[in-house]
Amino acid sequence: MSLALEISIPEDPRPQFALVVENLQRPDIRTAMGRAIATNLREHFSKLDSERPNKLGGKRTHFWGQVRRSVQQPQLVFGDAILVVINHIGAAQRYFGGDIVPVDKEWLTVPARTEAYGQRARDFDDLHFIFFRAALAALVQNDQSVLGRRRKDGTRRGTETGGGIFFWLVKSIHQEPDPTVLPPEEELQESAFQAGDEYLKTLLARAGGNN
Repeated sequence: MSLALEISIPEDPRPQFALVVENLQRPDIRTAMGRAIATNLREHFSKLDSERPNKLGGKRTHFWGQVRRSVQQPQLVFGDAILVVINHIGAAQRYFGGDIVPVDKEWLTVPARTEAYGQRARDFDDLHFIFFRAALAALVQNDQSVLGRRRKDGTRRGTETGGGIFFWLVKSIHQEPDPTVLPPEEELQESAFQAGDEYLKTLLARAGGNN
């Protein structure tokens, strides 16, 4: 599921942008406005990427950097509208919220520690399944021996490690909607109008210079 933005045009735009509204039928003006919206979105996602690190720490997946790269070029639709698509299912899930359920498998895996963040359960070969109750289980690291320095008699000192939970296993996750995933619509409108206004001023300046 992609996240598609439709930026509405206010009924009473600021007076300096009236000329932009009058010329919305022109594809070149809407293209300039759409590019400004796409740029605003990319800058917003870059900011999120720097401000929202992984909750568990460890190696970063740069989720919001991936979202930034998924912002598509603007499309002109319906004669006077601009469509910008964010082609990233995770962004839509975070914006709208809702329930996440497993597809073609029984459990959802939720990282429980730093080493598991950004990894899949199949990336580990030393985990075993522990069942707790109907909707909760875990993948736990196997116990394993770590040998220390060799003693004078030739034997090595050993310690037991493992046993920690790497992934919680659940049947579903409910995610609350997060409107801060996107910039405020007023901010996107402002960037679009400013770009359209600057484009029109450039056209008028060129036309005046040719007279």
